[in-house]
Amino acid sequence: MHLPGFKRDPIREELRRISRESSRLGQTTRRLVEEASAVPSGRYRPISSVSPASQVRSTPVLLVEGRRARRNVVIAAVAALILAWVLFLLVANWSA
Repeated sequence: MHLPGFKRDPIREELRRISRESSRLGQTTRRLVEEASAVPSGRYRPISSVSPASQVRSTPVLLVEGRRARRNVVIAAVAALILAWVLFLLVANWSA
């Protein structure tokens, strides 16, 4: 909502956008970590080796195929963090 007499601050809007994207990348990274650490189901093991008391985790919603895709997600997360830090430094120096 634009109030009369107030200018839109493009730097603040860019910070909000970067924050949203960083949050999304953080969620994606957490899902990838959960997927990587998921306990494999006993589907391919003999029945005798699967304990009924063992807790079998369901597969996560996000299934990223291959190491290259995971590496790209991690690279994107690191790039977003670096860009956010640079923008923060620019804003801090600009306002001082």
